[in-house]
Order: sequence, then structure tokens, then C-alpha cells
Amino acid sequence: MSNVLLLILALRVLNSFLTRTYFQADEFWQALEPAHFKAFGYGHLTWEWEHGLRSYAFPLLFELGYRSVKLLMIIQNHFLAAIAYIVDIIPLTTDWGSKLTYYADVYSTICEYYMVLYTPKIIMSAVAATGEYYTIKWIQKIYLLTMDKSSDSKAVERLPKLTQISVLLTLTNFFNCFIITRTFINSFEMCSTCVALFYWDWSGGVFIESKEFTTSLAIAMFTCLQRPSNGLIWLILGGYLILNLLFAGQTMKIAYLLRKVALVLISTVACNALIDYYFYGSFVLPVFRFLKFNLTTSLSSFYGVAPWHFHVAQSLPIILGYSIPLFAYGMLTPQTKKKFPHFWMNPYVQVKTVIVFNLVIYSLLQHKEFRFIYPLQPLFILISSVSAINILDRFKANQNKLKNLTYALSFISVLVACILNLLLEGGVISVVIDLHKGSDIHSIGFIMPCHSTPWQSHLHRNDINTLWSISCDPPLHLLDDSDAQNKLLLYMDRSDYLYENIPKFIHNNFPPLTSPLNEGLEKEFRYEWPQYLIIFEHLDDAFMKSFLQGTPYVQSTRYFNTFSHWDHRRRGDVIVYKRTDL
Repeated sequence: MSNVLLLILALRVLNSFLTRTYFQADEFWQALEPAHFKAFGYGHLTWEWEHGLRSYAFPLLFELGYRSVKLLMIIQNHFLAAIAYIVDIIPLTTDWGSKLTYYADVYSTICEYYMVLYTPKIIMSAVAATGEYYTIKWIQKIYLLTMDKSSDSKAVERLPKLTQISVLLTLTNFFNCFIITRTFINSFEMCSTCVALFYWDWSGGVFIESKEFTTSLAIAMFTCLQRPSNGLIWLILGGYLILNLLFAGQTMKIAYLLRKVALVLISTVACNALIDYYFYGSFVLPVFRFLKFNLTTSLSSFYGVAPWHFHVAQSLPIILGYSIPLFAYGMLTPQTKKKFPHFWMNPYVQVKTVIVFNLVIYSLLQHKEFRFIYPLQPLFILISSVSAINILDRFKANQNKLKNLTYALSFISVLVACILNLLLEGGVISVVIDLHKGSDIHSIGFIMPCHSTPWQSHLHRNDINTLWSISCDPPLHLLDDSDAQNKLLLYMDRSDYLYENIPKFIHNNFPPLTSPLNEGLEKEFRYEWPQYLIIFEHLDDAFMKSFLQGTPYVQSTRYFNTFSHWDHRRRGDVIVYKRTDL
């Protein structure tokens, strides 16, 4: 299995390096940006971090990576400085030392920047490989636990084939290839869930005193502190575990289990609280603030409302990909012939209950996104892998055709994911990277929907005097308002005001383009016209192209971003205007 882990790690590193596009803002603003802020001392914290709704444990991984980069740069700079000093004192090498120092500084700057870009990718590749490796081990564990050796003499012989199928399904899954190495908390949540599932006691309570079960509890609880919704998985599995112990008459074990859960919970909360104290400078419990915002108020719907069938009709097909027929077959048929004392002791019954329960609960929430049910991915792959084995046994005569079809679908799945990772919304990444490379830049402004690009995690410059973008903070003043739901319908953020009436927004928030320094103006404006102005093609066609004609602005560069987009405001290329009189 160690070779499998190395294979997965190598492929996920390649996967992460080929991922050069933007999917959703949280990938950068809720993970990399706070880590960059903490490690390098500059960046922008969104309202969630200002109000303590997020735990810092996940971004801490990237801060450690960033600090490792800083340490390596210090060591490298001392080494290069020592070489420059030695060269400088050697006779007949006049100015060689100073030249070497200059080129060493240039090299160090470039080296540091690309390490800042790629270190998070390597970290997420390791997280992804760990999660997928434990998914495969967990599938093996469940299969061995549930196979019926008495009536099926070839059950053990199928294990290598099951391993191959599970490896194939996880590595070539479209959604895995698209999102698993991105710096989303959901990817981290899914991978840590895989590890916790493997160490969970699937025997019905026989091994609750083991270190492995303690490990499972600790990882599960820690994950729930990062994403409280992850508790929906463990609520069901914990309930089944207690149910098994009850019917076995092992009340003492139940007492022991509850005591262990309490001790592990206290330890995990204390550890997480220390991490959050390190970031916030005071003891906060983000999990409660997160739950208050998302469950006790209607403000979560500020970020969008989807129909009740969204996860069944859209999320499942996208996350499952080509394995959806296998998953459907597995959900509707028994996965094993082995008889259990009670039906709920069957691990497949428990897994299917978790899947159905989570889909129902997530479907009841107003705000829905594909990645919210991503932690169920190991459960999906388990059902699909075992279904594939059962189908191959049932249609032995057509095994070659089924294998060829699977390989073809796998290839298409990976190909589509690679294309999207390389091309779809790549312009918003490229523009920030190129702005990092620019010289003599003192001001940049983004007139775009909020959080349309990465920030200092990709710009990585603290020498720019003015750096701004259009914001879209939710109406936090409505948190304790009993009429928040109705008032939310009338609330508009700055991005809304911009696109409701573009000319009016520009007139009210920007000074006239009359002079480089906007001298003699009595009114104070929210924004100043920057040296570099970045917009989407939609805004350019709608207003900016005609507005900027005859002004000091000229179109400098444009980057392909997307042919189409669900948000019309983000359609087309990313366009950079440069002001020529500054």
C-alpha cells in the first residue's frame, strides 16, 4: 500500500500544479489570505475573520508553509551573501561581489514568490493523498468485515480487484481532480473524514477501548470544529454505535464510551482554542458564532438560495461523475450477503443512512453549494466500488467490455477536469500574478464583483500604496433583528449598487478624471482612480470602454478568462487599463 500512497501523492502534486484557475472565493480568501496575513504581516481579512466566525486551524497549515519559505529564504540569503563576500575580497574580481549580490537579490525575490505560490499546492497534495489513501484502506476494511466467507469462497480473491477499482474511482473522479488539491476547507474536511472513518469502530462496539477509535474520535471532533456540519456524519454513526451496545446489553461500555467522548471533546476543543487564540489574540469559539450566523439567522441566504432538489439533481451528479450508475445500483441493492444479528449492524446500512440523512438536511438549508456535501465522497466511493465488484461478478461474460467502458469514462473525466483546471477562469489568476511582476506600481483597483481574484496570497507585494476592490459584506447589523429575513431582501452591498446603476456608482464613488492628483476637490470619494484598473469584459462593454475614451487610461493587457459564466458580471476577458499620466 505504500506504493499506492506514493502514486496518489505524485498524481495529486501534478494535479495541483496543473490547477491554475479560480473556482470560488473561499479557496483564497478563507484559507490562503489569513495565513499570508499572519505569516508576512500584510493582506486582507474578510468579515468572517474580523468577527471570529472561522477557526484558524486549516489556514495554520499554510502559515507553517509560508514560514518555512521565509526560513529557507533567510538561510539562502545568508549563504549567497557569504559567497558574494568571498568573491568580493578575491583579487582581480572588482565589482563581482556587488554584481553577485544584485543578482542574488533578484533570484531570491523570484524564488520566494514562486515558493509562496506553490507551497500551498504541495500541502494540499499531501492532504489529498492522505485522504484518498485512507479511503482505499477504509473500503478494504469494510469489505473484509462484511464479506460472507461461508457462502462465497472467492470473496477474499476479489480484494485486489476491489482495491484497483477504488483507486481508479478516486483518482479519476472528476470532482476530485477538480477540487481536491484546491485550498478549500471542504477538501480538508473530506480528507480528514476519510481518516476518521478508517479508524472508526465498525464492529458495533468491540474496539471502543482501542487507540484507533480514540484517534477517530479526535479527528472527527477536530473536523467538526472546523466545519460544524461534519457532525451530521458522526451523529448517525455514533447513534448506531450506541444502539448496538444497547441491544448487546453492554451498559458499562456505553458509560465508558460517553466518558471517552467527553474527554476527547475537552482535549480537542482546548487544542483548537489555543490555535484560535494564536490568531485572534483572545479566546473565541468560532464554531458557535458560525452556527449562530448560519442556523439561527437568515443571513446565510445572502450568498444565494437554491431549490430543495439542488444536491440531488446537481451536486450528486457532479461529485459522483461517471460512477453515478454504480452508486445508484449500490444504494438500491444489498452490498453484502452476510447476515448480521440486527440490520443496523451492517456497515453498508449505516453508510447509506449517513448519505440519505445528510442529503435531506443539506437540502433543507437555503444556501447550497456543490462542495458542502463533498465530505460524503469516501462514502460514495465505497458504495460505487463494491457495486462495481458485484456487477462484474454478475456479468462475467461482459467483463472486458465493462472494463473498457470504465477506462474510457475515466480518461474523459480526467481530461475534462484538466481542461477546466487549466482554462476556466484562469484570467483572474494570471492578472494578479503578472501584477506581482510589474515594476513601479503604486496603486491598483479592481472594479469587479467582490472577491473575483486572489489577493496578497498571489500578489505578494507590500510596496503598493493603494490596493482596493469592491466589497460585499453581508448586513451584520441584522444579526439580532427579528425582521432580518424581510430586511435582507432589500439590502444591497457595494457590488449590488455598482451593477444596478454603473454610471451612478462611478459618479458617486470616484472623483472626476481631471488631473493626476484630483486636486481642488471639496468632496471626499470612496475610491481614487488607480494606476492600474482591472475589470471584466462585461463591465467594459456595458460602460467603461466608452467612459474611459479620451481619459489618461489606455488598455494595457487582457487575459482570457471564460467563454461563458453563470454570473453574467464575470463573463469575458479580464481587462487591465493603465493610467498614462501617473
